[in-house]
Amino acid sequence: MAATDIRSTAVLRVDERTEAAPDELIDAMVRFEERFGGLWYPVVGSNGMEYGLAGDVVAHCGPLGPAFSGILDGDWTWDLDILADGRTAMGPGQWSYRVIDRSVDQRLEGHALLAAVGGWPHRTLTCHTPREVVPVVDERRLPQRVPEATGPTEFWWLDDDAGVAVQAQLRSWPADRDVWAIRYFARSAARAADANPVVFGATVHETVPSMWCLLCSHDVQPGATCHPRGTPSEVA
Repeated sequence: MAATDIRSTAVLRVDERTEAAPDELIDAMVRFEERFGGLWYPVVGSNGMEYGLAGDVVAHCGPLGPAFSGILDGDWTWDLDILADGRTAMGPGQWSYRVIDRSVDQRLEGHALLAAVGGWPHRTLTCHTPREVVPVVDERRLPQRVPEATGPTEFWWLDDDAGVAVQAQLRSWPADRDVWAIRYFARSAARAADANPVVFGATVHETVPSMWCLLCSHDVQPGATCHPRGTPSEVA
């Protein structure tokens, strides 16, 4: 959408009525549409991520303030809101509404990094934490943090020279706890076998090997490594 069309038609829905949208929200709509409108790419599944207002300039009042819908997350099959300050947020199903990305740029950086290392051998662990508590408490055991790809619900560490990357991603947040997927990627299958001691040493929270790999869409036996290009997992 053209900026003039957004500015002339944007409104804010409040209960059953509409009123003029705040200027800061309209400015955020314009910036978002100019930079990201029409962007599409796949991450894990084939549905892909869709960015853009698609002609919808009716904003709404959410739990975190005025927001507008601008991203369809194909992996979640759920819409994400964009707040006036550029953060994204959503509350799928019965789960609470919470911030997902600190910015759309951070979201894109995380997806780009996953695309870069997602074909490496990897192991996935599941970590349970109290609500809104991050899973990693001792980063000395991990590679260098990647700040541009790290946000409230996704953390990245990377040592490109060593060929190791670690991702911690929030996967669900039922009422009593958060559930994180911690993925350890390595260019070599032998190095991927280091996942358990590294991850267990970096967090004090309940952490167990995952029985399902979302990236590969198959069951995983405890102590098994997923291999690139959909090859079967094997015990290292």
